[in-house]
This record gives sequence, C-alpha cells and structure tokens, in this order.
Amino acid sequence: MDSIANIIEPGFAEIRTELRGQDPTQLDGAFCRGVHRRLRALRNAPDLRIGLLGNVTLDLLPPYVTTHCARDGFLVRTHVGGIGQEMQALLSPQLQDFAPDMLVLILSLRLLRPEAMAGFPALSDNQRRALRDEVLDHVEQWASLAAQRTRATLVVANFPAPAQPALGIADGKADFGEAEFHLDLNLELLRRMRRHARVQLLDIDRVAAGIGHAHAFDPRLFHLAKMDWSPAMMAAVGEALARHAVAARGAARKCLVLDLDNTLWGGVVGEEGPQGVLVGPGDATSEAFAAFQQRIRTLKQRGILLALCSKNNPADVEEVFALRPEMPLRREDFSAVAIGWNAKHEGLRAIAQELNIGVDSLVFIDDNPAEVTLVRELLPEVEAVLLPEDPSRFVATLDALHSFEKVVVLPDDIGKAEQYVQAAARTRLSATAASFEDYLAGLETRVSLRGARAADLARIAQLCTKTNQFNVSGKRHALGELEAMLASEAHEVICVSVADRFGDLGLVGVAVLREAEAALHVDTLLMSCRALGRGVETALMNAIKTRLLARPDAVQLIAPFVPTAKNHPAAGYFAEQGLVADDVASSGTITYRLPRNMARPVPCDWLQILGDEA
Repeated sequence: MDSIANIIEPGFAEIRTELRGQDPTQLDGAFCRGVHRRLRALRNAPDLRIGLLGNVTLDLLPPYVTTHCARDGFLVRTHVGGIGQEMQALLSPQLQDFAPDMLVLILSLRLLRPEAMAGFPALSDNQRRALRDEVLDHVEQWASLAAQRTRATLVVANFPAPAQPALGIADGKADFGEAEFHLDLNLELLRRMRRHARVQLLDIDRVAAGIGHAHAFDPRLFHLAKMDWSPAMMAAVGEALARHAVAARGAARKCLVLDLDNTLWGGVVGEEGPQGVLVGPGDATSEAFAAFQQRIRTLKQRGILLALCSKNNPADVEEVFALRPEMPLRREDFSAVAIGWNAKHEGLRAIAQELNIGVDSLVFIDDNPAEVTLVRELLPEVEAVLLPEDPSRFVATLDALHSFEKVVVLPDDIGKAEQYVQAAARTRLSATAASFEDYLAGLETRVSLRGARAADLARIAQLCTKTNQFNVSGKRHALGELEAMLASEAHEVICVSVADRFGDLGLVGVAVLREAEAALHVDTLLMSCRALGRGVETALMNAIKTRLLARPDAVQLIAPFVPTAKNHPAAGYFAEQGLVADDVASSGTITYRLPRNMARPVPCDWLQILGDEA
C-alpha cells in the first residue's frame, strides 16, 4: 500500500476522493472522459503504465481504465497500439520507450479470422477444431513474445460467445457447434495461459454476460469503427482492468473488518438476544445473512484476515457464536476483535496495531451510514464500505470490491490466520522466558538461506509489493523484473525461509545482489515484519558477507538505504551489521560500504542455519 500512498499528491488525492464517493457501476462515458482529462493534466509520475494492444479500435477505452484505476489509488498512463498490430507493437520503439507495467491484449475473432467466422456453419468439425488451435497458437505466440520483449504483467482477454449462434437451437446438436467452439476455446485459453507465470486472463465473456449481450455490444460501432463494445461494456472492462491492476501491483488489502448487528446477522443482539438475531436457514432474511458469512469465509481462504469492530456487549457477542452453530463463521475465524463502546475509528486503529499492519491495509464494512462517514473522515486510509439496506445484496457488495484481488493464492496466504495463532504462542513464550536470550533459544528457529528458484518468484514478488517496514530500498520488483534478475549472471536472488517450534513462517525475506564495478551491490533487501527481532536479518547479512568474500573481483559491499514513509525500522540495519555510512544524498539516501577485509559475520548462534549457508 505504501507505493500507492507515495503518489497521492494534492490533485490526485482530490480526484480519488471524488471517485470513492461514486458508485463504480454508474461512471458513464462523459464523466470518465472528464476525469481522464484531469488525470492527464497532473504532472506527478504515474504509478502504473498500461499498454492496450489488439485488432480492434481501443482508443475509446483509456478514460474508463484510468478513471477506475484512479478510484483504486493508481495514477495511470496508457499507450494504445495500432489496430491489428498486436505483434508488431511488441517490437516497436514506442512501446519499449513507454515501458508498460501491464500489457493488455484484446482480440476480435471476427477480425482475426473473418472468413472462417463468417462461414462457421459451413466448416467441418475438423476445420472448427483447427480454427480453435490457430487462434490459441496466435495468442500464445503473442504472450511468449511479450514476455521476452517486456517485463510487464500480461493480461489476455478471452472471447465472448455470440448472442445467438448462426444455426439457432440446432447448434446444440452440431458437432463442435458455435457455442461449444467458444466454450472450448476459452477453456483451453485459460489452461494455456495458466502455464505463463506473468499472464492474467481478462474474462471478457463473463463481463459481457454480467451486462447482458444486448447492452454490451453495438453492431453499428463494429461497422463504423471496428469495435462493437457499447459505452457500458467499455466501462465494465475498465473496471475489470482496475481489478487486474490491484492484483498486478500486489495492492490487496490485508484485513476485512466487520460490524456485527445488521451486518453479520439481522437485528441487534442486545435487544433480540443470541437466539433472536437472524442468520441461517428458515427465512429469506436469515439465509441472506448466512450467504454473506459464507462469502466472507472465502476471503479467509484467499489469505485475507478477518476482524470484528462493533459497539456491543462482548458477552452478548460470545453467546451468539456459542449458541448459533449454524452460522458459517465461528469466533476463531477472526484474528482480532474490538468490541465495546469506543468509537469505530479507535477500534480500527487498535485492530491494525494488534495485527501489526497499517490502517491502510483495512477494509471496514458497516450498515450504519453515520459510522461509515465518520471512519471515512477520521481514517481516510481505511476503505469504508456502506452496506445496502437489502441483505440479499450484501454478497454482491462484497464481490464488487477490488481490494482483495490477488494474482494467485499462495500457500503462505492460506495459512495467514494460523500464523497469527502461532504469533500469539510466541508472545506467551516471550512473557514467560527468564531473559531475551532464553526466549530466542526457546524458539528453536531454523533459517534457510538459498538461491531463489523459479518456483519462488511469485512469493518473492508478493513480498516485494507488500513489505514496507523492513525494506531498505523501498523497491517494488514485479514478477517480470525478478525473472530477468534470476536469469542474469550479474544478479543473485537470495530467499530466506524461517520455521520454529511453533510453526513454519514460510518464505519471509529476500535479497537481490548485483556485481558491478569491482563491488557487490545490495539492490534489494527486505523481510516480513513477522520474522524480525530474532536475528534472521543478521543471518541474511552474514550470507551476503560470505558471498562478498567468495567473489575475488569484488573489493567492497555497497548498500544504499533509501528512506520511505514506513521503513524507519530498517534505518539502522546496515550500521548494526558493521557497514559504514559513506555518503548522504540530499534525498536522504545513505550509502553504506563494507570493504571485503572487514567483512566479518555477526554471531547469531541461537539460529540453526540451513540450505546454502549450512
């Protein structure tokens, strides 16, 4: 989240505030074009560069993309390639100079294979399957070339089925008919693109279905401009691309905080009693609240933490969870609670502090307009969401949020809530240990330090985008950059994994080293805050010193500390590890150096070192 906050200058902040007060489904073309002009007038550097390529006219799409992305906190610049030049554009100097962070491919089957699609009913079964493979090969060739030529996240659109197959109802009886062709084409496209680590699938077919085919497409526009999307469809695609931007930048928020009365259940528990609140089977309202809880549980399975913030009697709340076993959510599903009579913004601050995350990592959902308005005013970093009056619409409200989008759900995400249970056990050990040294020894920490592999890159990219406090350079390497570094002979990527007697913390740290000009440079060094305070960061620097000594051409280690809004905990790290501050730039960047003849490990004997450094 720090990367977004850093770009919010006054002009952008004002625009974003306006957009957050708007219903994203109601942002029409005129409104988006006005916002787009205002965004283009801003001089601050963009947070994201998005390239749009395809064989259709895409010139009308950027206002919708930039507006929806601004609502999510990204100042976006766009580049539109020439129509039908999706391959040539990858080789063009214009695209290379633009250096996209995200590159989108949108193709029309009618323009890609016009004769075959126009005469589809006359094609044989084998010809239809060959056509499917030709289209898939074309897209995969583009994805492979785009991955070679750029470091961008690649977003590939699938193909919407026609409103009505040419053979009508008889298409269902045809061998590999038009409906089956599109279903099979999109399914195989999903499977092929899944093999490309940097590719995300833009589900145009689902977007069009959500709007309704009659409202999504305008055949007149196709004949006039070679693009048959209606303004409503363009707005919906812009919104979908904003979701992909949140995922690509690793900007998912970490915790969903929920009110209780008339949010998780119907009614007020203090008045109705635990058996009187509405949730579960039996009637439409109770079932709607149960469905909302079920949907919330799926967020926990994505690795999103759950918390409660409610003005209530804590004993009443505990009774509901104890006496209503039919509720999908249990008390243990929530990693933090702030239940009492304090103001909601105070409770949200307390939850963030307990979980050791920023308030800008929180999404707060409540049914009370006054509470939501107050949180928006006093804690604007929190995304505060007002529920509609009808509980049957709660699930759709939750689904409409972009805040929890991720490129992939990793094993580390799935175990996120359990990590907080383990952290509580470590805290109890700390409270009972006779000394800090006894605490460190009692943890029985095992540290794996090894060169990164391709399978590690998704998690390393996630760490790069999420880690704020212990990130010495503030760099946010995307997956494409990490792939290039892993393939480069001049770079080495070290990953750090930690486990102890209470559980496996997983891959929690990374260092990127670069050898140049008779020196070993620390390009990136970061570590999750949950691994700090036990010497793991010292073990990592010891490994870096070992690598310095193993390189006869490197006479020194050079490590810059670049201050950001949140990395104060890392400010003294290099000095503590024996490096000497050599230069302080006007920006505040401090360059540290360590001659190879002074590279000595700092003892951390309570750690068991595994892997390359065993």
